[in-house]
Amino acid sequence: MTPPTTNKDPTQIFLLGAGELGTSFLPHISSLPNIQITVGVRSPDRYAHLRSSHIHLITIDLTSPSPALVEILSRYDVVISATGFTSTPSSLTKLASEVLSAGKQRKQNGQGRLWFFPWQWGVDYDVTLSCHSFMPLFGEQKRVRELLRSEASFSNVKWTVVSTGIFMSFLFEPFWGVVDRSSQVEGGEVTVRCLKDWEHGVTVTDVDDIGRVVGRILAGDVDAENRVLYVAGDSIRYADLTKIVEKVVGREVVREAWSVEHLQEELRKDPEDRIKKYRLVFAGDGVWWEKERTANHVLGVEMMDVGTYAKKLFSVWK
Repeated sequence: MTPPTTNKDPTQIFLLGAGELGTSFLPHISSLPNIQITVGVRSPDRYAHLRSSHIHLITIDLTSPSPALVEILSRYDVVISATGFTSTPSSLTKLASEVLSAGKQRKQNGQGRLWFFPWQWGVDYDVTLSCHSFMPLFGEQKRVRELLRSEASFSNVKWTVVSTGIFMSFLFEPFWGVVDRSSQVEGGEVTVRCLKDWEHGVTVTDVDDIGRVVGRILAGDVDAENRVLYVAGDSIRYADLTKIVEKVVGREVVREAWSVEHLQEELRKDPEDRIKKYRLVFAGDGVWWEKERTANHVLGVEMMDVGTYAKKLFSVWK
């Protein structure tokens, strides 16, 4: 990795959050040469097992007043946000603005540019415009991109957005409802449902693979400055997902189509249900892209595909 500073001091990386995604980053970025990682969490004692010679923990509350946070952020060369979906919409713009201010402060101090990875590990928020009325978080994600595009070059900041689709595990979660194996433990039916129609698709990536690609991005192996990079473990149509599940379980599955109209009606009945909102989002645009467009394809990184993941998962269920 080319350090943002001109001296030989370690590159200082600030990782915000130590959940499923944040911890998946650590093995891959900690192996980079000449780096120090600081993990910002609310309760460091809960994550003491993460500490090492070059991984430190500090307490941070991103709802704190901006001046204090700007001072903290300005100490780092790279800021990676892995705070998760629990973030409020306004907190995303707040953090982006604070990063821009931190970049200006670094410039005043004669330091190099701050490299920012915002919490955008998901769909293509430039495209998912139709859902902003019922998903304010998505509209805010779009505004974060617009803010970075307009202000970063004047603020001593460069940014990289990594669009990953949904986490691969999410595709098989019972609450998501796409692969429903609720009665499979008794040898009953497995149901596969499509969102919109069977030719509609979804991009999914295993969290460990996201970490692997981020390590390569930080190492400078792909052009990432002020860009949206796409990552995909797999991009799969629901018809093909059905075939994969049938092959893994060794029998036909029940197929059920959840049309856009059905998903809209379900949300109308329960307008505050977040999962129903997400299902409707994933029946739209910006949730699927071809693997040939991805950074992992350019880098030649082998990724977990849906078939391999399903085999491992169903071997546990059997």
